[in-house]
Amino acid sequence: MKSPETILSELADSLAEKGWAVTDDFFITDFLQELLKEEMLLFKSDQFKQAGIGKGAEHKVVSEIRSDFVHWLDEDNLSELQKQFCKQMEELKQFLHREFFLGLKEMEFHFSVYPEGSFYKKHVDRFQRDSGRTISCVLYLNQDWTENDGGQLRIYNNEIFTDVAPVFGRFVCFKSDEIEHEVLPTKKERYSITGWMKN
Repeated sequence: MKSPETILSELADSLAEKGWAVTDDFFITDFLQELLKEEMLLFKSDQFKQAGIGKGAEHKVVSEIRSDFVHWLDEDNLSELQKQFCKQMEELKQFLHREFFLGLKEMEFHFSVYPEGSFYKKHVDRFQRDSGRTISCVLYLNQDWTENDGGQLRIYNNEIFTDVAPVFGRFVCFKSDEIEHEVLPTKKERYSITGWMKN
C-alpha cells in the first residue's frame, strides 16, 4: 500500500506532465463501500435530479448532451461519510495549492448516477463566463465493473484519447479548463462522486 505522501506526489507529477492523473489507492475499501451504500440509498429515495449544462440563468437540461442524475453535497448538512470524503479532498486541495500556486479556495461535489444507457458528450468543465473551476475530481464507486459494462471516462489530448474504466475506488483528477473529456454510454447503473476545486 502506498503512503498518502507518495499518492499525492504521484498525482501532482501526473497533473504537471499530462494535465490529468489517476490513482486506485486514495481511499480505503471499507469507507468506499459505505459511501456507495449511502449514494444508492439517496438515489432510490428520489434525492437526485437530472443533470443539466450551463450555469445560473443559462442552466438547462439537454438529454442529448448528458443524461446522468446528480445529488449535490450540502456543506451545511453533510453526513459523517460525506465529511470524511470532504476532509480528504481538502487535504488534496491544500497540497495542490502549495505545489502549483493555484489559489484554490473552495470545493463543490455531487453524487452522480448514470442509469443504463446514459452518457455525457465531449466537453470541458470550466464555464465560459466563470473561471472558478480549476481542478476536476471524480471518485468511482462501481463494484465488479468490467470493460463490457462501458461507462468509461474518455480523456482527450487533441485527437488522441485515453479511456479510464470507472472501477471501484478509482480516483481521477484533471485541469478543468484544459482537459476535454466525455463519459461513454454505460450498460449498467454507474455510481461516482464528482466535483471541483475552485479559485
